[in-house]
Amino acid sequence: MSNNQRGVSKMTSRERQTVLLYQCYMVVSEPLFWGPILIFSLQNLANMSLSSIFFMEAVVMMVLVLCTVPAGVLADTIGKKRAVLIGRVFLVISIICFASMTSPLLAWLGNLAWACGFALTSSSESSLLFETLRRSGSEHRFRQVQGQAISYRFWVAAVSCLLVGVLSTMHPRLPLYLSVVGQIAALLFVIPMAESGKAVSFTVKTQVVTLCHGIQFVKKTQVVLWMITFAALIGVISKIWFFTYNPYFELVGVPVSHFGIIFFLLNVVAAISSKYAHLIDEYIGEFGLIILALSCLAVPILMMALIPVYAVAYIVLAQNIVRGFIRPFTEDFIHHHIKGEQADLARATIMSVKSAISQIVVVAGLLVASVALNHMLLTQVLLALGIFTVVSGVAVVLSYLIVVKSNSRTIEY
Repeated sequence: MSNNQRGVSKMTSRERQTVLLYQCYMVVSEPLFWGPILIFSLQNLANMSLSSIFFMEAVVMMVLVLCTVPAGVLADTIGKKRAVLIGRVFLVISIICFASMTSPLLAWLGNLAWACGFALTSSSESSLLFETLRRSGSEHRFRQVQGQAISYRFWVAAVSCLLVGVLSTMHPRLPLYLSVVGQIAALLFVIPMAESGKAVSFTVKTQVVTLCHGIQFVKKTQVVLWMITFAALIGVISKIWFFTYNPYFELVGVPVSHFGIIFFLLNVVAAISSKYAHLIDEYIGEFGLIILALSCLAVPILMMALIPVYAVAYIVLAQNIVRGFIRPFTEDFIHHHIKGEQADLARATIMSVKSAISQIVVVAGLLVASVALNHMLLTQVLLALGIFTVVSGVAVVLSYLIVVKSNSRTIEY
């Protein structure tokens, strides 16, 4: 009997139910019809200018950074399931604000509610799943279960990208109304889940102690700190590259009518990559995944910069190979390196530190890219980003060999 089969046989029916509910939850955890019409809706329904939208996004990202670590601490004290539930309530409020917005005020309220909800859920979701699997000795299945769950979401998102245009012509708010339904469904999927961890009484002292344990673990565990740095690097490069998609498509003459098809293909590639993330790891290993991630970013970005033609635009599909497997890979790595009683009690806090660092790096990167775009051509910015990816990638690989390979033992704290 395989390890996977042994893990499944140990799971109780309640734990199996929680894993299934988690996968259903992940499918609808993000507004399915919101992404392709985000800027359009803010401009035409909330009457916001493009500059005011970027200002709002910058402010909201800073709020998210400030909320992320406290949200992780809260999850470790009141319980991950409760934290996810509270977060989902904020996210339902957020999408309702967006669906009914007629002024910038509701857009601001929706975005601020999103920041609170995302901070609570992002640090708690994977911790809830990992603890559920660990209770039955099935934590080795985390990457597979998480990868499959995210894969299903990408498949649904791919279909949604094709439907958004049709739904928008029927009524400009129809995609937003359907997104409200999806967010309510996500909230309902959380309610029957089983919480395997133990919550403690909520006091200022427990909050401070948990926060200190989480930060100290990250500082002392070089292997985890390396992975957080790697995840932040991949995140900022991917985010900057993503924001150049539409301008680059216009530059090389990709028809607007093809944008929906391209985004459909992006999600299909990400779905396949996410579903088979655990198998990719089995074939090429941890070091191979790191090289693959950096290569799928550096090579296409440099090609787009040096060969700005129509056919090269479709190489953005390569980024979505990374988009598919990077979250299951990084979360699985960190969760399996969280050892020791003190650190285990601060699991969500440690994951929130990872999120906060990544968000800070992304904000800084976007600010630098924004300034660069005001003084450089798009292809020049892409060339600079490609060179940065190569240089930082070499540094990351060397540091992996020094930090991770030479320190394979996990520190217990």
